[in-house]
Amino acid sequence: MPNGTPTPQELVDGEVTFFSLDTDVIQGAGYNFEKGALNQLPRQLPQSMSLKLTEVVLREVVGHRMVPVKEASEKFLAATQALVRLTAMDFAPASQHFEQLDVIASATKRFEDDVRHYVGQCRGEVLKLADVNSGQLFDGYFATSPPFGVKAEKKSEFPDAAALQLLEERAKGLNTKAIVASKDGGWKAFAEQSERIYCVASLDELTSLFSATDEHAQAVRAKIEAVVSDESSAVRTQVSELLRVHLSNAEWGMEELYSASHRFEAEASSAELAGYSIDTESLNIWKVDDEPGAWVVELTATVQVDVSVDVRFFLWDSIDREELAIGGQQHTFSEEVEVEVYLTCYAVKLDADPDTWETEVEVGSGKYSLEAAEVELDLSGDDY
Repeated sequence: MPNGTPTPQELVDGEVTFFSLDTDVIQGAGYNFEKGALNQLPRQLPQSMSLKLTEVVLREVVGHRMVPVKEASEKFLAATQALVRLTAMDFAPASQHFEQLDVIASATKRFEDDVRHYVGQCRGEVLKLADVNSGQLFDGYFATSPPFGVKAEKKSEFPDAAALQLLEERAKGLNTKAIVASKDGGWKAFAEQSERIYCVASLDELTSLFSATDEHAQAVRAKIEAVVSDESSAVRTQVSELLRVHLSNAEWGMEELYSASHRFEAEASSAELAGYSIDTESLNIWKVDDEPGAWVVELTATVQVDVSVDVRFFLWDSIDREELAIGGQQHTFSEEVEVEVYLTCYAVKLDADPDTWETEVEVGSGKYSLEAAEVELDLSGDDY
């Protein structure tokens, strides 16, 4: 691939005019185009950059998002059938209404519309699978050219190969270079032998290429560093309140919890902010090209949180051959997580107090996992 990553001058001169995202990068951002890193990306881009998303990635994103929808739909139908058997009640009206909703088709269309709308926000387009050169694709397969051969099962690389071919051909057609963001080794291997494709491993690496570093940007950065470090500032208060809400609404995985004696089920009942610090060294800023006086700020907050978990324990009754609930208790775990926080500052003036700027604060959708810990039923305490 072109050596390293694009230089700021290459970006300014318009030598690199588009970027693309692999499915894993969108998945890593929680498929959330309305909050967090993906939502901020259109503001961080220079005007010369646009998004070329392949139809391969679009279909994969929609497919991944549809998995829980299909599971929930199947559970609904199974529950309805069970109720009919148990109660002999007429659920035909409910079933007919569910059929009319056409959940699968409606959700599929909505998720696809979400992706296409986002591509439009990034001044981009979806590259169609119909434009893939199948002969060229199979030539690469039989020659074991990247991305083929990176994994043991070459056939699984066909979608990636199709996506990369579309991007390479579009770059050639436009006589330009492009950046792809992917954690996949096949994408990186392909870029290493391409004359037109750069590859980065994450959204952070991608957006850092566009961050502002000139003298004016450094002055704005210094102002922001000061205001987010001041615990009495209005901006810091905004950050604190948003973190509280974010943590309380986050998903908390319990996979690492274990018990040596009983099967259990655990669910987070609350999560409270205990404290946090902001790493100002990692702070990045971007000038919003089409909004005078607007800046996007990304910073990392290291957050301490107390997570209360309701745990119910079960015991197998070998005589009646059924599982019995034997009690439940609440456990509290102290966790530390990193949260990416985004500030969008409007009407920025260096001679004004940053607390007087109009500032919006945002974080993405939260999904965290508790650290490994043992949970046991304390028979001496109160259960619920």
